[in-house]
Amino acid sequence: MRICASFGSDNVNADDVSSADAVEVRTDIFRTVPKGILKKGQTGVFTFKTPFDASIIPKGWIVDVGEMKRPDIPNKVMTSYHDFERTPDVNTVISILKGMDGDIVKGAFTVNSLKDNVTLLNASKHIEKEHVILGMTELGRITRIRQNLMDNLYSYAYVGKATAPGQFSVPEMLEMGDDCIVTGIIGKGIGYTRSPAMHNAAFAHSKINGRYLTFDTQSLDSAGEFIVNFDIRGVNVTKPYKTDIVDHIDECDRISEDIGAVNTIVNDDGRLKGYNTDVDGIKMAFRKNKVSVRGMRALILGSGGAARACAYFLSENGCDTTVTGRNMDAASLIAREFQVTARERTSVAVKGYDLIVNCIPLNKSNDISEYPVKIEQIDPQQIVFDMVYGDTHLYDIANKRKCVTVRGEDMLAYQGIRSFELFTSKKVPVKVMRNAV
Repeated sequence: MRICASFGSDNVNADDVSSADAVEVRTDIFRTVPKGILKKGQTGVFTFKTPFDASIIPKGWIVDVGEMKRPDIPNKVMTSYHDFERTPDVNTVISILKGMDGDIVKGAFTVNSLKDNVTLLNASKHIEKEHVILGMTELGRITRIRQNLMDNLYSYAYVGKATAPGQFSVPEMLEMGDDCIVTGIIGKGIGYTRSPAMHNAAFAHSKINGRYLTFDTQSLDSAGEFIVNFDIRGVNVTKPYKTDIVDHIDECDRISEDIGAVNTIVNDDGRLKGYNTDVDGIKMAFRKNKVSVRGMRALILGSGGAARACAYFLSENGCDTTVTGRNMDAASLIAREFQVTARERTSVAVKGYDLIVNCIPLNKSNDISEYPVKIEQIDPQQIVFDMVYGDTHLYDIANKRKCVTVRGEDMLAYQGIRSFELFTSKKVPVKVMRNAV
């Protein structure tokens, strides 16, 4: 991996960049090049973020002049374009870059979806000049790791503080290198997720050069192409895509097909197979807490992918299960597929059940009235399982009533262990992932 170390502050420590291939000095931070900044064999990139001034250009450095026309200077010139709002369509990206007259062309675009990343990768194949094409934002970080796939001259990394959204630090980029295994989680509005912490802890424990990323995307457009073309080993899938993702993969295992929801995808040489490790997480979370659900009367709150996995598990264990929520069409579909009962939330009283399972992403920031039933009516004889991890109103009430509780953190860790095994063929102790939640 060829790395260009970019200084985000004037607190220069040349040792921080001694292993980088190039060093970027920006004129908004440095007026002139600090002495001794380059080691033998390194390339300098002098980037104008202030008005162009030929008199301060260091000899032999690449000069980034932004969008201005190529100046008449002896240096190698980079022209660069930044879009801080979006990624245009592939033809527009190609046109922008081909219309630039630098010896090297650079384009940095704001990535808002998986499709945007695919657009940048496809555009890179049409640029014959030396180039750097990067996706900004956390979702675009894959373009920085997969520098070779993008055929980028460099991948920029920061020293001190980031100079662009989504940048990794120089030590992070050096640690990952070209052979980094990439996994991650696809969802929408998932900034809270603890899955990266869990899986990156598992990579470290297993001494695997791997990185687990967050792919917070506005849609699933080009999801399959994204996973395959960026050589992503596998992904977890969370709200609201666990059912829709099925249309973007090649096959499902038996359990995920029966459930109709996928939370784990493995990329096996370009063929995508779906699994549902939520069932493993549910089963093991109950087992850890010494709860046998067989034959219980159970109430599921919610009708998404997690609720489907729970309905499947409870049906397999002979439970008399009711599902309710805000979307009765989805609840009714679960009822038909898993031979359970769907009831309007206004007709459900929680006291009639042995087990209450919440699958709706509600935490302490939500009002208690957003639950579909009156959770205040829970009594001490009931078992409460909240799939949401962290503090919730439901846990507060259950603990106050001294109910037996099953934590969402346990489910998250156990399903993560199974996903990690599918991604890497390695098992990790539960404490490695559980302690990272």
